[in-house]
Amino acid sequence: MWGTVLLMAIVTAVDPAQSGPVAYIVSRRSPLRGLVAYLIGGLGVSLIAGSVIVFALGLADIEKSSSIPPGVEIAVGAFALFVAALAASGFVGRLRDRVRSRHVSDQPADELAGGGDSRPGLEKLPGFDKLPRRIQGALRSESPWLAWVYGVAYGTPGAYYLAAIAAILKAGVATAEQVGALLVFNVVAFAVAEVPLASFAVAPKQTRARLDQLDSWASTHRRLVVTVLASIVGVYLILVRVSKL
Repeated sequence: MWGTVLLMAIVTAVDPAQSGPVAYIVSRRSPLRGLVAYLIGGLGVSLIAGSVIVFALGLADIEKSSSIPPGVEIAVGAFALFVAALAASGFVGRLRDRVRSRHVSDQPADELAGGGDSRPGLEKLPGFDKLPRRIQGALRSESPWLAWVYGVAYGTPGAYYLAAIAAILKAGVATAEQVGALLVFNVVAFAVAEVPLASFAVAPKQTRARLDQLDSWASTHRRLVVTVLASIVGVYLILVRVSKL
């Protein structure tokens, strides 16, 4: 159980889908407020949703039936390998570049010539200019509610979290250990926001510089990171489950 829980948590923590937005929050004028809001939303939803799933399925005696093994782990493992194949082929990157190039081509020439601010901004995201002005204003205001909303979105259980929950249920451990496993998963999974939050209280300038370097590296090697992580998860889950058949 613990091996699967920790692996799924580590993969979730280094997922570019989380590290990118956290780096954006850190680059804002009030990173501490944003990080706190992100953690409140993400950890809150993730812990509540995970607890509801574990206890609901536990009351239904799902962990004692044959409905979870081997389906969930093999399905998540196959999905992870599919994601790894897409990333390795460059399909996701080409699709992202196509969307970005289309967005750039739609911008007026004066906007393209005048953008001297290299700081990441929501204005650069595809479709931002099509949002209602009130929403655009709220996004530009750097309200901590925006970080909270993203935390809530990312805290919604995904494939890796469900694989960890399946491992917890199948272990047949006591309720206290189930809760402990959920807590460990979430603490590790959100470390990418927890560590900068603690570091900012001690050395804000150094923390911002280090995170900028990390985000730059992750952006450059996004394809490699996604391919390696998804491959590890896919192979691990399938081998573990097949070995128990």
